[in-house]
Amino acid sequence: MMSAADADAAFGLARLAFPDLTASRWRQLVRRWTCTSRGAGGALLARDGAGRIVGFAPYEIRTDLCPGRTLWVERVVAVSLIDSTPAVRALVSALSDLARRLGCWRMKVETAGADRILRQALSRGAGPLRSTVLQEATV
Repeated sequence: MMSAADADAAFGLARLAFPDLTASRWRQLVRRWTCTSRGAGGALLARDGAGRIVGFAPYEIRTDLCPGRTLWVERVVAVSLIDSTPAVRALVSALSDLARRLGCWRMKVETAGADRILRQALSRGAGPLRSTVLQEATV
């Protein structure tokens, strides 16, 4: 889980996925994620063996037209000089566990056309979730 102390270190990674994100907006989001109930929304971080942040997944709990709660994930971001697959898989696994702990029946993950690793990790099954919906972002 992201904490307020992670904000500065995670900002560069967040900007990779959201190039228009300003430092001011980022601080507002981190404050909201870390000062409110963990059940409303937040962000998961993936770290490498040295403790550096290499992955980021912001989420919210939503109620859609379908019955039950939905864990909505705006983006899954991972960086690596060699292979980002471990970070993506760790984030997907943690998101699935989080959805289950928060009583979500489904998970919606927004993807981009190049998110092959993310799509593969999500296709391995979301455990007890009824569905995982991948919706490609259109720009």
